[in-house]
Amino acid sequence: MEETKSDKKFNRREAILNSSYICGVVEGFYGRPWTQEQRKHLFKRQNHLGLTTYLYAPKDDMKHRSQWRLLYSNEEMTLLRSLVESARDNNVNFVYAISPGLDIVYSSDKEMDTLRKKLDQVYTTVQSVGCDSFAVLFDDIEVQMQLVDQKRFKSFAHAHVYIANKIYKYLDAKVFMFCPTEYCETRTFPTLESSPYLNTIGQCLEKDIHIMWTGPQVISRYIPVGHLARVGRVMRRKPLIWDNLHANDYDLKKIFMGPLMHRSVKMKELTSGLLLNPNGRYEANFVPIHTLSDWNAADRDLLPHESGLSEDTGNLFNIDCNTETLYIPEVSMINAATTWIDEFITPSVNNAQAPILTADVAGYVPDRRECVWLLDLPESHGVIRPEPVAPADIPTENIVQSAVPPEEPVPSELNSLAADYSQPMDMVSHLDRPQSQFGMQFQGDTGENLDDESMLSMDDDEAVPLMFSGLATTEEDIKNQRLSLLTALCEMFYLPFENGPRVKTLFRDFTWLMQNASVMKKSFKEIETLDPLQSEWLVRYDAVTEFLTNSIDAFFFITQAPNKAILTEIVPYAFEAHGCCVVLIAVARWMMQGNAMDNPENYLFDDFGSSDESWISQTGLKTDTLRVFTVMENVEQMFTTRIFLPLCMFCFDIRPFTMADKEYISGMVTVMLTNNQDLLRHRAKNFADRNITPFLNSGAQHNFVCEKVDESGHKPVCYATGHADGSAFNHYLLTYKEQLKDKYRGLIEDKTVGSARLSQEHIDFIQNSQTPIEIEDWYPRIPEHIFEKYPAWVETYFGLDSTDAYPMKKVLHVVATTLAMNGSHGYFIAISNEDVERQKYFYEIGLNDLGLSDCERFRIMGQTIRSVSRQSSSSD
Repeated sequence: MEETKSDKKFNRREAILNSSYICGVVEGFYGRPWTQEQRKHLFKRQNHLGLTTYLYAPKDDMKHRSQWRLLYSNEEMTLLRSLVESARDNNVNFVYAISPGLDIVYSSDKEMDTLRKKLDQVYTTVQSVGCDSFAVLFDDIEVQMQLVDQKRFKSFAHAHVYIANKIYKYLDAKVFMFCPTEYCETRTFPTLESSPYLNTIGQCLEKDIHIMWTGPQVISRYIPVGHLARVGRVMRRKPLIWDNLHANDYDLKKIFMGPLMHRSVKMKELTSGLLLNPNGRYEANFVPIHTLSDWNAADRDLLPHESGLSEDTGNLFNIDCNTETLYIPEVSMINAATTWIDEFITPSVNNAQAPILTADVAGYVPDRRECVWLLDLPESHGVIRPEPVAPADIPTENIVQSAVPPEEPVPSELNSLAADYSQPMDMVSHLDRPQSQFGMQFQGDTGENLDDESMLSMDDDEAVPLMFSGLATTEEDIKNQRLSLLTALCEMFYLPFENGPRVKTLFRDFTWLMQNASVMKKSFKEIETLDPLQSEWLVRYDAVTEFLTNSIDAFFFITQAPNKAILTEIVPYAFEAHGCCVVLIAVARWMMQGNAMDNPENYLFDDFGSSDESWISQTGLKTDTLRVFTVMENVEQMFTTRIFLPLCMFCFDIRPFTMADKEYISGMVTVMLTNNQDLLRHRAKNFADRNITPFLNSGAQHNFVCEKVDESGHKPVCYATGHADGSAFNHYLLTYKEQLKDKYRGLIEDKTVGSARLSQEHIDFIQNSQTPIEIEDWYPRIPEHIFEKYPAWVETYFGLDSTDAYPMKKVLHVVATTLAMNGSHGYFIAISNEDVERQKYFYEIGLNDLGLSDCERFRIMGQTIRSVSRQSSSSD
C-alpha cells in the first residue's frame, strides 16, 4: 500500500473496486425482508460508497429458507434477475444464498438434485437470473441428523462439507460462501480450538470457500484481532465476518444507528471480508453503512496519542481520498449524518400502489421478545428456530394504534420476490384513519397510507423541514442545527451494548442531579452568591437540558421531513425517544426550582463493562430512563402500559408551572360548546378557581403543563397538578369552598354571569361542561382510607381526542416520578361519574379503580408508586 500511496496516480476507489476483500451488506435478518426498491436503492448507495458485495439471505423469505425446494416462477425469476442486473450495474457482486438446513436429507441424491435445479435457476445461463456468486447457509438449525444421514456421514460437519463442496464444484462460482452451524465462539462445542465440527469444516471444505463467522458472540461487541487469528487457525483460512452489531431482529423495539465500532482496521489482514447484517428497518441503516465504507477505505486506526477531532479531520476520510486515511468511528458518524441531512430533506414520491398498514395489532407482545438465535446453543444443540409470537389476550375495545414500534410475529411464509410485495406502513398515516375517542385504532380500520418504498426524489420545489424560529438564521446555522439533531438521534439509538457518548454523559449527570437535588432548595439572588455545589449543579443542569432540548427538536425535524420513506421507518422510534426526553427534562426543571429532596441511593452504571449478549437488553435510552427513575418500584409497569396509544405527530414539551400560568392554562377550556364569549371567559375563570388555584395556594409542588411546540410557538395541550399531602389539601378545601361561594354568589343565587342573566340553555351548558353551579359539587369527598395508600391528590385536564392521550400519559409519568422522588408512595385522581371516557382512559394506562367518593359523584382511581417500607427507610 505504501508504494501505491506514493504513486500520484493512485485511486482509492478503483483499488477498492478491484480488491479481493469482500465488504458490503448481508440481508440476513429474521422478520420482514426488504423490498425490491429498497434493495436497488441499497445497490446505488453501495456503489457510491465502494461496498462491492450484497448477500441475499433474508431468513423469512420463503424460497430462501423455509420452502427452499420450491422453484421460482417466471415472475419471480424476472424480479430476481432485475435485482442481479441492478447490482451488476452498480458494481456490486450479488451473492445468492440458500438455507436448506431446516429439513434437508443430506444423504439423499434426490435432495441434491432439487438443490441443483433451484440454483440452476439463479446461475449464469441464458435462461437463468445470471448470478455467479453463491452461499450455502447452515446457521440456526437442528444439528441432530436423521437416521439415514447418520448411516452415511461420520458427523454433522461431514454432511455439511459434502453438500457445500458438491454445490461449489457444480456451480464453479466466482465467490462461494459457507455459514457453519457453529458460527461464533459461544456456539462452539466444547471450545473453539477443540471443536470437532469446526476442525472438520476447516480441514475438508474446499480451500476457496469462504467460511462465515460472527465473532466471539452472535452479536459481538468486540471482535479482537487475537480472536480472529485463533479462528483462522481452526478454519485453515481467513474467516468472512457476518457482523450482527446493528441487527435488531431479536428486539424490534430497538434500532441501532451508531457507527461501526470496536472493529480495528487491522481486522482486514486476518479476514477475507466483512458483511454488515443491519437493522431490518432499511432507512435506519444510513449511518452504519456509511461508517462501514469509511472503515473499508481506511489504512489504519487512530493511534492513542493522536487527536481525532482536528479541523482537518475531513481530509483523513472518504473513499475518494487518495492520501492516508484513518478510521475514527465518532467522526465517521458525524460525516455520515452530514450526508444524511440531504436525504431527509429530499421529498420522496409515492408509489402508485401504496403498501397497506395492517390494523391487526393483536400481535401485541411484551417489550422484548427473546429470539432464539440470540441464545447460546445447549450441549444437545436442539432446534434453533424463531417461533411466531402468540397474540396477547386483550379485549377488542382496548386495542389501539401503537405509540412504539410493534413487534411483528415472525412470518412463516413471505415472498419478497412477489410483484405486490411491500413492507407494511407503521404509524405514520394514523391521522387519516377513523378513530374512536382517544384515537383508539380498532381492527378492520382502513385508510390512506404514506409510501415507504419509493427512493426517487421530486424535482419540484417542496417545503423542507421547518426549524424552530430564532434558533437558526443563516444557511450554515441551519445545516449545523440539523447535524446536531441527527447526531443526537444516532446517539440515542447507538449500539446494542452502549449509548452514544453524550447519552452516557446525560444519564451520568442526571443521576448526579438527583443525588444532589436538595442543594437547589437554597435560594440565591445573584450568580455570585452560589455555593460551589449549587454552581456545579447548574452547570450539569445546563448540559442535561441542552442535550434533551436538542433531542426533542430532533423529533420535530423528523416529523417534518419531506422524505416519507425515512419518516415511516424512523418516526416510531424517535417518538418513543421523544417521550423519554420530555419526562427527563421536565423532572430536571422541577429539581432546578428547588422542589426535590436528595436521592442518594439512586445510581446508574456508566458502562456494564461486559461484551456478553445478556447486557443487550439492559442498555438503550428507554432502559436507562427507567433506571434513573428506580425511585419508583414499578417504574417499568408505569412506562409500559397495557394498551397501544395513538402516535401523536407533533412535538411537545413538559415544564413546571406556577400561578403566573393560571390564565394561560385555563385558556385550554375556552374551546367549548358555545360561541358566547362571556360564558367562555366565565368557564376559564371558574376552571382556574376550581382546578388550579386551590392546589397552588395550598402548597402543591408537582405542577406540570404539556405544550405543543412548533414554529408558531407554544400552546397548552394538557396539565396535571399534584399535592403530595392529599389529606391536608382535603382540609384546605373546607375553607376554600366558602371563599368560592362568596365569589360566585351571583351565579349560585341569581344565575347571573356579570350583568347577564343565564338562560336555561346556558345553565345546561355550564352543567354539561362538568363545572356544576353548586360549589359543593365541585369537589369529591374522599374516604379517609384512600389517603393511607394513595396520599397524593392529583388533578388533570386534557381533551377527549387522540392528540392528548399520549401527552397526558407523559405528564402523569412526570408527576408520579417527582412524587416518588420526594417519598410519596401513591396518588389518586377523582373523575366525575358521568365522565366514563376519562375513567376508561386512566384505567387503560394503569390506574386502579378505588371505588366511589363518599358523595358518590366521583370515581376515584389511583396508582402506587413506592412501597411504604421503602418510603419510610428512605426518610430515616
